[in-house]
Amino acid sequence: MKSITAGKALLFFGLVAAGVFLAGAAVQAQTEFPTHPINLWVGLPPGGSADVLARALAEAAEKGLGQKIVVVNKAGGGGAVAASLLTKEKPDGYTLLLTTDTAITRAPHLSQLQYDPFNDFDHFLIVAQWKTVWTVKKDSPFKTWPDLVNWAKKNPGQLTFGHCSASSFYFGMVKIAKLEGFTFRSVPYACDGPTMTAVLGGHVQVGGGTAAPYRSHVLANNVRILLADEKVAYAAGHGPQTTFKDLKYNFEVPLLAIILAPKNMPAPVKKTLEKALTEALKSASLTKLAEDQEAVLLPVKGESYTDFLKKTSALYEELVKEAGLHKTQKKN
Repeated sequence: MKSITAGKALLFFGLVAAGVFLAGAAVQAQTEFPTHPINLWVGLPPGGSADVLARALAEAAEKGLGQKIVVVNKAGGGGAVAASLLTKEKPDGYTLLLTTDTAITRAPHLSQLQYDPFNDFDHFLIVAQWKTVWTVKKDSPFKTWPDLVNWAKKNPGQLTFGHCSASSFYFGMVKIAKLEGFTFRSVPYACDGPTMTAVLGGHVQVGGGTAAPYRSHVLANNVRILLADEKVAYAAGHGPQTTFKDLKYNFEVPLLAIILAPKNMPAPVKKTLEKALTEALKSASLTKLAEDQEAVLLPVKGESYTDFLKKTSALYEELVKEAGLHKTQKKN
């Protein structure tokens, strides 16, 4: 009996020791993160504001992580395609998604998606908010935003408006049209680049987008900014800049750059990534990029991030319904 009891004791302590060893190994593995390159997906096409921001952020964060961050474009559905794919990835910190908030705050109201925007992701970090503009070609008869509004009122449904699909610019225009009492014809494009090309080519009368891509064309006097949610620094001296505040448009249509991760990422891994990325956002290179992109860097995380996105989602749900595009309003 004594020998059996001693054997059991040895087995017990052996299991305890093994458990301690395994736990220690797990902790060590977590603290060593990352041990190989990290993939940063971008939910939009190459060359746009989100893509440029992602590549600069990746480069700035690599030093703090000690590993390469590989940027991979997975465009489609305003980021919804990449978000859906992200739910199938391991929550190990090696796959992140930088996209606009469309995938979380707008797309879910437009159609049935393969993910729950607030339960299937780790809402990891708000990176930035871009200033948005409504522009016309240099020879446009619209010299001011009121000129455009007055023409649209006199010509119902004739104003052509180019924009990214499901974008903040589009739903902002929906709200403005309702407030001012006019209608317009929507002309959706893949993103900022094609929209800008359409404005320059005269294929649409007005285009909406982020401010950055229009910089060179505004400075060359090829394009004029008729309306902006906030004043655009580079456009000073290049025509009148009317803002939402000037026109008493008392609503916001924020366009955010956000980072998502698969659900249940380990806390130590999350902490490591948060530190590296927030430090990168303080770097001189990102500060300069934000100035160039007319963006405000917003390293918001945790509950504040989720709460802000939920409020933004509720705002866009109202705008989607006003446009008659909510998934519950669509006929089969």
